[in-house]
Formats: sequence, structure tokens, C-alpha cells
Amino acid sequence: MKKLLVIVGICLVLAAMPMTTASPLTGLKQMNKGLRHAQPLPTNGGFIGVLAEKNETGYVPLGTFVGTYAGDTSGTFTGNWILFDGSASGTISGRYWGYIFFGQMNTTGVEGSNYFIGLFRANTTDHTFNAGAIILGNNDYSIRYAMGTFQ
Repeated sequence: MKKLLVIVGICLVLAAMPMTTASPLTGLKQMNKGLRHAQPLPTNGGFIGVLAEKNETGYVPLGTFVGTYAGDTSGTFTGNWILFDGSASGTISGRYWGYIFFGQMNTTGVEGSNYFIGLFRANTTDHTFNAGAIILGNNDYSIRYAMGTFQ
């Protein structure tokens, strides 16, 4: 009898699971209100900023970048980058959609491309942005940050 009650209890819990996951639809409206929507940037502009990596003490600046973009909440971008010590430079190009961006990064004199994907936050009041990206190389990856302004 005890085994039968345990089996029936488990069956009731499993049968009730789809109903409990589907029932809180009223909370969906509250969650949707809290979502941030991409604010449009001025169409067809430029950007300039600093590349950095992060360690225990904060951000360590690595180099600079400059480029142009076309579009407002989605579009394309191209640009150039250079490290402060002059050891490497190259180009970047890609697309953005909302707060997501992705593309490729080429290093001058090196065959092949690194690919990246990341998120950015734009402040349309003072025309600044902060971004973080994962750069995927042939055998490794790195995480880089960018802080800059829209021109």
C-alpha cells in the first residue's frame, strides 16, 4: 500500500508540472516591462575608444580603435585598431543588432581572422558606450573590453 501511494504521488507531481510552468502567465507582463529595449543611435556615424583587458585591480588599457557605423538599432561597422606598444594593429568589421555585435578582427601581416561576439551598452545622452566581447582565435579565446564615444 505504501509503495502504491508513493507511485501515485510521483505521478501526480509529474502530471502537475506542465500546469505549474504554464500558469504564471500574469508575471510575463511584469517581466516584459523590465526588459531594456535598444535605443536608436544616430544613423551613420563614427566611434572612437580604448581597448582593455580586465584583471583583479581593474581595466588595463591595451590600445585604441576608431571606425564608422551605419544604421540605428541594427547595422554594420568597420574600423581600425592599434595596440599602444605598437606590436600589432589591424581592422575590425561586423554587424550589430540591438545590444549584440559580432564580426571579424584581422591583424596586419597575419593570415586568417579572429571572430568575436559581444554585448554593448550605449548611453545616448552623452554618446558613450561600453562593450565586452569574446574573441575567438584558432586555438584559444580572449575577453576584451571597449569604452568609447560615438562621433
